Amino acid sequence: MSREISSQTSDARKRIRAEAEAMGIDAELISNLVDQFYEKIRVHPELGPIFNDAIGDEWDAHLVKLKQFWSSIAFHDGSYSGRPVPAHMKLPGLTPQLFGLWLAQFDQTLVQISASKEAHVWFMQRARRIAESLMLNIFYNPEMSDPR
Repeated sequence: MSREISSQTSDARKRIRAEAEAMGIDAELISNLVDQFYEKIRVHPELGPIFNDAIGDEWDAHLVKLKQFWSSIAFHDGSYSGRPVPAHMKLPGLTPQLFGLWLAQFDQTLVQISASKEAHVWFMQRARRIAESLMLNIFYNPEMSDPR
């Protein structure tokens, strides 16, 4: 039984990887996307100070972790095991409005690296979901949504 589940998992991962690669998503694209995107973030007048203060001199290690994060999303390969919500909750100066800037930079980077149309749509769908999830976890206030 365990061998059967392992085989099914392996088959599913192969299928997911093949679907991603059919859109032009591979390790090289992810690496390029992460490197170029965070190059922009580091010098962005509003986003840069927040992330540079938090990451400091650890950008190389952080970029490796971010590549693992996106690889895990794209290929379901289990390469990422971090906890992004608590990490982002600790960022002083982070506001809901900054997520829009982050998404705009992400979108521009996908254009800059010439991601296929399908890959562009795929990444932006996931980036929006990630941003929404982070915002709900960080900023949600049930009193603000109470219709009474």
